[in-house]
Amino acid sequence: MHTTAASPRPHKRQRTGSMATTPPATAYDPEGIDILEGATRVLSVEATALSHVTRLYSTDPVARDGLLRAVKCVSSSQAAGGKVVVCGVGKSGLVGAKTVATLKSLGIGASFMHASEAAHGDLGDIRTNDVLLFISYSGRTPELLNILPHLPSSLPIVAMTSHLKASECPLLESCDDGILLPAPIHEKEEVSFGVCAPTTSTTVAIAIGDMLALTVAERLHCGKTGQVFKKNHPGGAIGQVTRAEKSAETPEAVTPLELPSPSISAKSEEG
Repeated sequence: MHTTAASPRPHKRQRTGSMATTPPATAYDPEGIDILEGATRVLSVEATALSHVTRLYSTDPVARDGLLRAVKCVSSSQAAGGKVVVCGVGKSGLVGAKTVATLKSLGIGASFMHASEAAHGDLGDIRTNDVLLFISYSGRTPELLNILPHLPSSLPIVAMTSHLKASECPLLESCDDGILLPAPIHEKEEVSFGVCAPTTSTTVAIAIGDMLALTVAERLHCGKTGQVFKKNHPGGAIGQVTRAEKSAETPEAVTPLELPSPSISAKSEEG
């Protein structure tokens, strides 16, 4: 009998014109290990910065005096019907906007004033009994310095900067009673990460803004800050939990609050 040799199996066609894909890094290969080490180092550096600034406000007389004066100044302003006007530009401006949002949610009157827009009409937002809070790591941001001559002489000014003494802060040079909230970092960002992009400094600034907001809120609301916040936050998951708590207490008196969600669909706009 003749046997026929099995014909060889055809090779799979190779794709042409397609780029070779690199398998994703994992936590167990050298590339993945390097990525994770670099990523967690960012968290470690920023955590260290917060630790350092915590120690500063726990021990440094200038920082502690600045915080006490700022809390008293803002509290007095609120009692007189004033508000906190937070001013900044760039990343510090974004920190300022977040600080304003936190202040408002805690029942503290506040508004944000972009430093560049201030000289183009937004200075009109400043009223009697207001407090101005500058946020600038360098303390010498040109847009902020440019508006100093146009501010009311009676306006209290608080500056959150990297300086450790008010006398060294350009934003407070012309203020006899200016208040400094030190926001230094233990190591320059360019040293930590090879780039001077605001990272560690903005983390510290946000934390100090939170510290000021919560401390003032406790002073104003006398232990009822949580209730004030829930009243000002009826939306989202927080609002749902609050309504559920109220419903459990007085089920017949509480009805669900549904906030309409904005729609960007064409159909919703046609109606």
